[in-house]
Amino acid sequence: MPRVTAIIPAHNGAAFIGHAIRSVLAQSYPDLEVLVADDGSSDDTAAIVAGFGPPVRLIQVRHGNTQATRNAAIAASDSEFVGLLDQDDAWWPEKIERQLARMDADPALGLCYTDTRGVTPAGREIPERHNPLQVPLDQTEALGRLLRVNIMAASSVLLRRRVLEQVGTFDPAYHLAGDWDLWLRVAAETPIAAVPEVLIDYCWHGGNLSHGRLALHAEGIAVQEAALARIGAHPRWSTDKRLRTYLPAARRKLAARCSELGLLYARAGRRAEALAWHARALRLRPWTPRAWSRWARALLPTRRPRPGTGEGIHP
Repeated sequence: MPRVTAIIPAHNGAAFIGHAIRSVLAQSYPDLEVLVADDGSSDDTAAIVAGFGPPVRLIQVRHGNTQATRNAAIAASDSEFVGLLDQDDAWWPEKIERQLARMDADPALGLCYTDTRGVTPAGREIPERHNPLQVPLDQTEALGRLLRVNIMAASSVLLRRRVLEQVGTFDPAYHLAGDWDLWLRVAAETPIAAVPEVLIDYCWHGGNLSHGRLALHAEGIAVQEAALARIGAHPRWSTDKRLRTYLPAARRKLAARCSELGLLYARAGRRAEALAWHARALRLRPWTPRAWSRWARALLPTRRPRPGTGEGIHP
């Protein structure tokens, strides 16, 4: 049994999947396998994966959902560690070695992530997509920061399997924000760590933005609300004075997300939804002038998007 399994969910990824797999096979740490879960691809993805042979394995699923596909791959493996990799990203050669050194030094760690480099599909670096990694001091800071925003890329994450058995795997209800939801559940129950080195390439292309922004914002709000509710009932964190210092910033961000979603609906000409989300933002932070301004603008008549022009936002 390999110690590490690289989990790659794939769907029509023939243009990228080979590069992703080769980045795993080039790791300086040798005791690993690659498990690709192909979710109903209609291109040559499966054939490309099958052409590698061991230690690359292929399973076929039909979920239409990245989180469910990841879960199927996790269930089909039994390694001590699970490394996540999206089909269009790539690991740097020393990624797993660096992360295992950190996690072996502290067996309590349930998750380790790294810094990332944004690249184009051709591999050109995109400097403006890089925000230097800020390493949390401890579990409290990591959880506090995660309650506000997602601080890690999925392809940078290495998970200890026993932690997944403790908190559960990805929630398929969150098609777009399921990774953030899992990080929050893990960070509430176990310390996490970061290796402050760029050890993955994250590919930016049109596909990154193809999902509806409405759905992405709505899922982010749902994930954040659920996490804050769990914290409020958690036997440890509900009374943790230091974690409480992070909650105002998290709630401000939640209100901002609601306001932003209202703005997106307003731009799409969907006034009722816009007003509802702006009102929700105001309930969270009634003293915010921008939220009141956006709510007032949503009351005004809007020009409906012209059919066929690409104007507006559609779910």
